[in-house]
Amino acid sequence: MMNTVKLKPSILLVDDEERILRTLTMLLRMQYQVFATTDGNEALKIMAKEKINVVISDQRMPLMVGTELLKQAKYISPNTVRILLTGYADADAALDSVNEGEIFRYINKPWGPKELRDTVADAVSIAAKLETVNVPSFPVPVPAKGLTCLVLDEDVAVYETVRELLGDKQQVLWRTTIASALAVLASQKVAVLVTELQLADGDASTLIKTLKQEYPDLLTIVNTSFKDTQRVAALINQAQVYRYLPKPLRKGLLAKSLESTMARYKQLQDVPELKQAIKVQVSNDAQEKVVSSKMIDYLARLRAKGFGGAKPALA
Repeated sequence: MMNTVKLKPSILLVDDEERILRTLTMLLRMQYQVFATTDGNEALKIMAKEKINVVISDQRMPLMVGTELLKQAKYISPNTVRILLTGYADADAALDSVNEGEIFRYINKPWGPKELRDTVADAVSIAAKLETVNVPSFPVPVPAKGLTCLVLDEDVAVYETVRELLGDKQQVLWRTTIASALAVLASQKVAVLVTELQLADGDASTLIKTLKQEYPDLLTIVNTSFKDTQRVAALINQAQVYRYLPKPLRKGLLAKSLESTMARYKQLQDVPELKQAIKVQVSNDAQEKVVSSKMIDYLARLRAKGFGGAKPALA
C-alpha cells in the first residue's frame, strides 16, 4: 500500500526587503511550504503556477504596491486568502485594501510572532474551507430582489441616494441612531448596512464589529469623512467591512459599491459554505467589549419581545 505524503499549506511572502523575507520565512517554514519574492510581478507568476493558500504582501514596494498586487491576486487565485503587511500609517492604502483587495487582515509592522502565526493559521484554515467550494474571482452582478438595505446616517441625502440607486428592487430603511438601527436589525433580516461612523448617540465602529459577530453574512459599506488608518484597520480585522467610501458622497462610486455588495450577499446565500470562511478578530479594548455586550443583550431583549414594525423612513 502506497503512503501518500500530505503537502504543507503554501504561503507566498512578498516584500522588497530581503531581511523581512528571511525573518518571515524562518517564522513560518516549519509549518508551511513557503514561497518568497521581492517582486510583485514575480509573485503573480507564482500564483498563476502554484496553488497558494495565503499571500502576505508588504504595501510600499517600488515595482508594485501591495494593494495592487492583492487586487490582481483576487482575480488570479480567488481561493487565496490575502493579508496586507505595512509599516506605515497609510490611510489610502488601507482603503484600497478594503475596496480593491478585499483582504482578510491588515497587519502593522512590527508584528508579534505569535500574532502573525495565529493570523496565518486562521487564514490557512479559511483557505482550506474555500477549497471545498467553487469561488469565482468576483461576484457576478445579478438582479437580486427583495433584500433589505439599512442606511444609518443623519444625512437624509445619503438615504435618498441609496433609495434612488436601488429603486423598487430592494427595501431601503433609514435610521439615524444606533439604538433605532438595532431595533430594525432585531425585527428583520438586513442584507446590507450603509453607515456613517459618527452618529448622534455614539461611534458606530463598535456596532459594526458587533453585528459581524451576530450576523456573519451582513455586509457593511462605511460611508464617512473619517479616514483614520488605525480605525480602518480595526474595521477590516474585527468587522470585515466590505467597502469603505469617503465623503462627500460620490453617487457613481456608491452605485458600483452597492451593486458589488448586493452581488456578494447573494453569493453568500447561494453558497452557504462561504459563510464558514468569515472570521473576525475580537477587540481587546475593554470599553468596546462592554459596549458590545450591551448591544448583544439589547438585541436579545428586542427579539424576545418580538419587536417589529420597522418602517421605510425614520419615525
